[in-house]
Amino acid sequence: MPDTVMTAPIDKALSDKDIIIRALEDRVLKLETLVSALGDNQSDLRAEMRSEIASLRTQIKDLKEELEAGIKALGSKFDRVMGGKAVVTALVTLATSILGSGVVHLVVSIGS
Repeated sequence: MPDTVMTAPIDKALSDKDIIIRALEDRVLKLETLVSALGDNQSDLRAEMRSEIASLRTQIKDLKEELEAGIKALGSKFDRVMGGKAVVTALVTLATSILGSGVVHLVVSIGS
């Protein structure tokens, strides 16, 4: 449960960008459909719509790059946490082993 609380803001930010990307992609598809339906006598409108489509694609590309950068940052933080956890586990195991050996040695020494 605590893990979901800690990652909720990150998940929310990532899903918000994903929603924006999907909305922009939908708009691009609608504009492309409209452009294909325009006749030859509407070349000015066609040029404007193509310009808008190019602008939307640039926005989509930028948002995707931001999203990928956020995912990479999250992945590197996760890797560091897991690496730290492995080090702590190794230290605890080593300490337990040393203490266990010492106690066994002490019991054998006292028993002799």
